[in-house]
Amino acid sequence: MIYSNNDPRALYAMELARTGGYGADYDDGAEIRCPVCGALEPEHYYLDDDEECIGCSECVHKTDFLYWT
Repeated sequence: MIYSNNDPRALYAMELARTGGYGADYDDGAEIRCPVCGALEPEHYYLDDDEECIGCSECVHKTDFLYWT
């Protein structure tokens, strides 16, 4: 791929070519989704004490009272 000299992706492309792809173990096109609700690229995640994801800014909401169904 050809980039102009003032394109910020040019440096990344040169380093990727120079190192043969070493260190590029992630997929740029991968979608980041919440593991609980599947929201696409949420603003932030919530973790419990065991560092397990319990939701994101899309599926966890703050409330002043606890209600039962």
